[in-house]
Amino acid sequence: MIVVEDGSSLLLVTQPDHARFAAELLSLWRTDGLPEHPRRERLLKAVREHDNGWQEADSAPRVDPESGRPHDFLSYPLAPRLEIWERGTERFVTEQPYVALLITQHALALHQHERQEPGWVELLDRLEESREDLEERAAVTADEVAQDYRLLELVDALSLTVCNRWSHPVERPGIRGVFRAGNLHLDPFPFAGATSFEIPVRHIPDRPYTGDADLGGELADARWKYLKTRVIPA
Repeated sequence: MIVVEDGSSLLLVTQPDHARFAAELLSLWRTDGLPEHPRRERLLKAVREHDNGWQEADSAPRVDPESGRPHDFLSYPLAPRLEIWERGTERFVTEQPYVALLITQHALALHQHERQEPGWVELLDRLEESREDLEERAAVTADEVAQDYRLLELVDALSLTVCNRWSHPVERPGIRGVFRAGNLHLDPFPFAGATSFEIPVRHIPDRPYTGDADLGGELADARWKYLKTRVIPA
């Protein structure tokens, strides 16, 4: 879950909705060979599902007992976080190995710095073994995976910037993005024209929550709305 202070309320975006926005961004990309990309549909599916392991967790958010606020994707406790990435990297292994491969690469890239932390080394070792098997089954090279993951990581970062309303720029080789005044500014501009997007969100009061049931009751009463943003040339 993405949790953002918004006046007297908290704005909540689920990880799957953030990932869908990332896929919408990449689906309109006109540069980097995307229109004729030989793995385009599988790449878009991987972007759309790269946080799929969070869907169960985000359907029943948990409260951080220390702060009284909903856990966000950075503060989530270790044991269920490990389950999230186990589940997310396994979901497409059988039927869509390339999708599973890019999700596995995402999990490894995100968590390599936690290799020395309890619990992570076992998961990361298993994911590295799985990556080798998935590369063979998907009939792709390590270079092709790296090229596609670069695009997944880019739009993931852009989507997180918009959903979190971060002001610091996203800078990657060949492109720069800045979120300002409700618009995502990209330079160079990779779309055919300026485009508007809507991301599903909910608002809840910014108050201490006594537990998961208290938070769940508030969420049950919260209406779904849309965070509107435009992607425009810098």
